[in-house]
Parts: sequence; structure tokens; C-alpha cells
Amino acid sequence: MMHNKIKNRTVKYLIFAAAITAICWDVALSELGVEPGTFRYESEFDALSGATTKVAVVTSDYSELSNPVERTVNPSYDQIEKMVGKAIELQGGFDWIVEKGDKVMIKVNLVGGNNPSGDGTNTDVRVVKALIWHIAQHTEGDVEIQVAEGTARSNDDPSDPASVWGNSGYIGLLTDPHLSGITLSLLNLNQSVEDLIEIDLGREGTSAVQGSKYYVHKAQMEADVFMAVPVLKIHNTGITNALKLQVGSAPGCYYGYNKTVGTTLCPNGLLHNIDHRVWTTEAIVDLCNVADIDFVVADAIMCLETVKTNRDYNQVRLNTILAGADPVAIDHVGAKLMGLNPDDVAHITLAEKVGLGTNNSDKIIIVGIPVDQAKQKVKKSQHKDGKFGQSNRTWILSQAFEGTGIQNEYYINEADIQPIPGDNGWSQSVYFFDDRIDLLSFYSEQTNMVSYAFTYFSALKDQTAELWLGTHEAISVYLNGEQVYLFTSTNSYRDSDRGEKKKIINIKQGKNTLLVKTLNKFGDYSFALNICEVESDPLYFGNRVNGLKFYIDDSGTGTVINHISSYDSGYAYSLICNPNPAAGYTKISFELPESKTTQINIIDMSGKRVKSLCNEMLSAGSHDILWNLESDQGYRAGSGVYLCTMVSGNQHQSIKLIIE
Repeated sequence: MMHNKIKNRTVKYLIFAAAITAICWDVALSELGVEPGTFRYESEFDALSGATTKVAVVTSDYSELSNPVERTVNPSYDQIEKMVGKAIELQGGFDWIVEKGDKVMIKVNLVGGNNPSGDGTNTDVRVVKALIWHIAQHTEGDVEIQVAEGTARSNDDPSDPASVWGNSGYIGLLTDPHLSGITLSLLNLNQSVEDLIEIDLGREGTSAVQGSKYYVHKAQMEADVFMAVPVLKIHNTGITNALKLQVGSAPGCYYGYNKTVGTTLCPNGLLHNIDHRVWTTEAIVDLCNVADIDFVVADAIMCLETVKTNRDYNQVRLNTILAGADPVAIDHVGAKLMGLNPDDVAHITLAEKVGLGTNNSDKIIIVGIPVDQAKQKVKKSQHKDGKFGQSNRTWILSQAFEGTGIQNEYYINEADIQPIPGDNGWSQSVYFFDDRIDLLSFYSEQTNMVSYAFTYFSALKDQTAELWLGTHEAISVYLNGEQVYLFTSTNSYRDSDRGEKKKIINIKQGKNTLLVKTLNKFGDYSFALNICEVESDPLYFGNRVNGLKFYIDDSGTGTVINHISSYDSGYAYSLICNPNPAAGYTKISFELPESKTTQINIIDMSGKRVKSLCNEMLSAGSHDILWNLESDQGYRAGSGVYLCTMVSGNQHQSIKLIIE
């Protein structure tokens, strides 16, 4: 258990003066290891893979409840209290969460000012009341509890019956006889700037725009235990649950009402739009990192589809409570309850990547009701980020080749290549902070360039699927060695295009290879790609294939640059093999104009590497390497035609070598 959270962060109190103008991002992006709005190498994420965790799923008709009720019926408070208690019990109880004397903050979801409790917009006050009661029972009343939220309104006074607090029933908790004797208060996290603390996440931060610095109410960091009690519903970001809930902890007095509009202290607010980039995912994940959530009880009694507030047509009654200590796992299960693929929700996948929890069904133990028995398919958000499944964001990339089209093959046996990360001009694994894979930022703004992106993916079975694509310029896609998509023209890229460019493909059980070849001719060097379930109804389509996982490993067979040159005319290698043809040996000579890491390989015409002759930093100047015609395995290379290939920095060259 994490007591006194303020000791676990690098924090400092804000000092305000009348003339100060604060800027939300004042950490140099280079210090974060983040390119602004684009990418980070996977090796820069320090988190290990998610540990095994437990999530309790309790429905109102669960047979172990003393008073079960059908899921179509609005349960009473007594029935909800029993559901919450059973969920807490099934996931292991409170012994390792709450102790006597603790200060407990319960962060709820309050967004609808005129929405009564239980309509799906705000966290059902009955769930919060039940949680408070169980905490008090566990601690024998020796506990201090604050129910907290920072709504998107400047005048939401927790003591005002006309506020969102009053309309949602929260003010009534203070005088509820069922909770008498409990030290309980309501807290508006939007209070004055004098109540705020600055949290610096440093390299743990993911939002380059925010600069890893956030401001939150000091009470949040002074709490011994931080509990999240969201209401499960569809939102622009995919879903609202434990993770998305934390946007409400960003104080409006600093970030604005709503929190995208900014204030004089933070002119650009919390969530930024830069060109097509929306920083919602990174802000959500960073605020969850700040919160350091200890426990979650998710209200899935009445849920909402399509949009985040009740419209009298979007209510979906699930009559379910989720509970557990892992907020990522809670969001994973919540997404599945609503018929979504958790891997399509960007803040779930990124939260796991930075170490906030587990997004792997094999490591999530469900106790109570199986998810397949509790789930109900809901209509997705029609916002572009919630409507379309998340593009695969992790790839390895080739060096950029000069070219004006994608017809030329820059690799031998192009369709079948399986590159090795960091080998022969390929990058290490790269994660992009957006559905658009922005190669222009990764490479350069030089036009007339062609690049490759590669990944593996695994599938649970042989099946038909939909390849979803977004692109501005020419693109070619190879699946398991077969070209399944070719676009040689240009178009005006829109995020909505991800739903327009669909192609039926066949994927196989187990390991699949996926290669994308792209052109930068006019300056928009990006693409988006996902592999989705076949679905014709736009209210439900766009889900990534169930169980499909993209991944990178070093199991590839390697790649060989074709017998073409792609190098700056001012970067002449003068690559020569002499003698050529060779009988007993050959000397490889070349000249480097500047110091570069340089690879020299001998490749046979099937694309297999025969000998690695160099892979190291070489100084500028002339170099000679003598090869005795022996392979890496120690046998003599047979007679025939080979390629001697060189990669130095971004430059490539290869020449034919004949062995007699």
C-alpha cells in the first residue's frame, strides 16, 4: 500500500505572483526522450510486462448474492451494497488496501449538471455510498474519507443543492443516517490555485506538450489511499472508466472550464490539438501516473453508449460492478463488457506500456461472473478516435531510400522479407504517439523518399478480416508475402479515411508478417493501419480482430538491399571488391567522408547473409577489409554471384561479387 503519496513524487508547491504567466510545458523535450508529437523508441519505456492481476465481476443476478435481481431491473441500494461488498471480497478484501487511520480519497465521475444519479452520466451515488460503508466497516470507523471531483464547471460548489453534486445526490451522503459516525467530506478539486501542487513525472511522462508537469489538488497527494469510482460509458476516447476518469483531477482553476480552453496561467489548457494530433491519450495516462490509483470500483449499473451523457436513447443497463487494484485491467475488462477490443483504446495500451497495469487477458484472472456472460455489445462513439480501432503504433522502420514511386524494389525478395531490428539499416522498435505513423518526423522533410515499416502479428485462428488504412500518398501492403493493397496516387488524408479504405484479407492462425511500403512525394509521409473484424454496421465496426496482437521480435531472417544504390552523391563510398571475380580472397575497399556506424555484409542471391564483415563505428577515411571467402559458419562460399552490401548512417550501396 502506498501511504502519504506526496512522499512518492518529486513535487513542489506552486508559487503564484500577480505578474506571473505560467507555461504548462517547460521541460526540454530532449530531456524526455520524446520527439514532439511523434514517437519514442520502445527501449525508452522502462515498464516490465504487466503482472498477473485479479478483477472481480459481479452482476445483480449473481447467485452468491443474498438478494439477486434480474439485470433488467434497477437494483435497490441494498442490492448494490451487496454487489459492491461481494466484489471487494472476491478480489481479496481490503486488508492490503486500507488501514485504520488512513485518509482515503474517492475520485468519482461527475459531468452532467442536470443528470440524476443512476442515469449513466455520473457515478451512481449508491455505488459510492456502498463503498464508503464497506471502508468504514473494515476500519471500524477509524478513517477519513473525501469524495472528490473536478468538474468542467467553475461554479460547482459541493454544498449547493443545484450543483452537479446536488443533482447527483452526493450532498445527501453527508447527512445519510446509514453513514453516521463516518468522517466524510466532499471536495471540489477545482478550488483555488493556492491549493495546487506541481507534479513532475520526468521521464515517466508521455505528453511532450505538457512537459511531464501537472498540477493537482494537494489533498489528492496527501491521501494515503486513492480510489477511483468511475461510471462505465462510451466516450470520444473509446470508453470512460478508471483511466479516463483521471482527467477530472486536473483543476479547472488552472487548466480552464472545460479543461481544453486554458487560463492566463496555462493558456493552452490540458488537452492540446496540434495539426491532427490530439494529446488526450498522453494526458490521461500521465494523470493516472500522478494519481497512483490504489483501488477501483467501477459502476457499470447503468452505462451509456455512443456519447458520455444521457440522451434518453443511449442507456444500456448492465447491472454490474467491477473491482480490483489494477486500473488498466479494470479498463480492459470494462471494454470487453461493452463489446470493444481493449487494444483499440489508446489510453489502455499506453498505460500498460508505462507500467500502470495489465492489458493482457492471459494475465487477468476474472473472479465472479465470466466476462462473456456479463457483456453486452454497445454502439460505439461516432467521434473519429472512438469510432475507428487504434492503428498499430509499434513498427520497425527501414532507412529512407530516394525514389519517386513505390514500384522499385529496394530489397531482394521484398514481399517476403523479415527484418531484424537494428540490422542492415532497420531501426529498433519504435512506438508512435498517434494513429498516424509519422515517418516525416522520424526521417526528414526531404521529399521523394520511400520507406518500409514492418511488424508481426499473431491471430487466434484462420479467418477473414478487414484491413483498414489511412494514407495521403502511395502505399503498398504485403501480408505473409502477398501484396494485399496497392495505392499509387494521392488523396487528402482525413482520419475518417480509416473507415473508407477497407480491404478484405485472410489472416492465419499464429504468426503473420506485415510489411508497409510508403512514399513521401508531397510532404505528408504518414499512414494508419489496423486489422479489424468484418462488420458492416458503422455503429459497431472498427474493432480490431479479437485476440490479434501486433509485436516485434528478433526472429527475422534479415534483409538485403537490392543491387541498387541509394546514397547522397556527396557521400561516395567508392565501394570496390578486388579481385572480382574472386577465387581465394577479395579485398573490400571503401572510403567514408565522416565517422559512421557501418555494416558490411556478403549476401547470396536468395537474400541470406553469408558473412558479416563489419558492424561498428568507423572513422572517416579509407578502409580495407580482407575476406577469405569463408562464411559465418566457417565453410567456403560456393561459386556464384553474391552481393557485397554496405550501410553507413542513412546511406546504402551494394555491388556484385562473383566467386569462382
